[in-house]
Amino acid sequence: MDKKEIIDKIEMIVATSLNHHDFTMTEDTKPEEITGWDSMANAMILTAIEQEFGIKFKFSDMIAWRNVGQLTDVVIKKLG
Repeated sequence: MDKKEIIDKIEMIVATSLNHHDFTMTEDTKPEEITGWDSMANAMILTAIEQEFGIKFKFSDMIAWRNVGQLTDVVIKKLG
């Protein structure tokens, strides 16, 4: 699975979790740029990502990323 495919899956998870699709996700997208992606939604989104990819985030993983590209890099590392 390449980075684009992972970003597409994350975009779908975010859209479903936030119940809206009025955004386009790129590697540079930051959570604060998407309406509704706050700290409460973040927990739900990260849990859904864990389930989708069969991975587990550590606390350090959850605070290490600032944009979708960095989050995707963490997912790729976990898929190893």
